[in-house]
Amino acid sequence: MEYSKINYFEKADSLKHREFIISQNNCILCGTVLELKHIADRGTGEIKEEAFCPHCEVKTRAKTHVLN
Repeated sequence: MEYSKINYFEKADSLKHREFIISQNNCILCGTVLELKHIADRGTGEIKEEAFCPHCEVKTRAKTHVLN
């Protein structure tokens, strides 16, 4: 499985840190870089984030973040 290069600017020295970054940014099934979609709802003060693989067409995570 070959992972596409990700644009990540924090220094990741440890193997555990690099593995976490890859798991958050790449599809666990095929290794393709995930695409993120963000939808802001100012009425509820939330941002909904969805990560999906454009190759497998699998949604890998969905999170809701509260705006401050």
